[in-house]
Amino acid sequence: MKLQGEQILPGNRDRVWALFNDPERLSRLVPGLEKLEILGPNEFGGTMNVGIAAVKGVYTGKLKLEDIKAPEHYKMVVDGKGKQGFMRGSGTLDLVAKGSTETIVKYAGDVQLGGPIVQVGQRVIDSAAKMLMGQFFAAAGAELKAEAAGTVARQGVTINFFRWIMNLIRGLFRRS
Repeated sequence: MKLQGEQILPGNRDRVWALFNDPERLSRLVPGLEKLEILGPNEFGGTMNVGIAAVKGVYTGKLKLEDIKAPEHYKMVVDGKGKQGFMRGSGTLDLVAKGSTETIVKYAGDVQLGGPIVQVGQRVIDSAAKMLMGQFFAAAGAELKAEAAGTVARQGVTINFFRWIMNLIRGLFRRS
């Protein structure tokens, strides 16, 4: 399965880099993340509870950051498993400054899936992945806006899903 896309976040590249490298803040942004722990330098372990269609279940895994070029690039290597199957893959994250107040986040990756999860079909898995990515970026945008205003963003699966829907609608109006 290939994942690729880009998002614009409301913060300069240094602020976005800081957010993406802060395990405590990230743990509030990733949909369904129940536990995130530091295993070593640039290595993390975690538990996610995903509740989307046939992808539903609890997954545990590890993530390692490599090829780090602050504040613009790193490679992620992931390995996870759950009752529904396993996933292994890698991807890159690139941050490109867009003026002084926004950052374009470009991501690309390739994930291999195995086990019962493969039987649900590529379209269902792709839709679930896109939804989770959308919720993550909506939460990240809210976190950056709150940080700029000196407040704390409210986070949670429901509110981040609502933010994702609103961002999707705004994107449709921008294209018109």
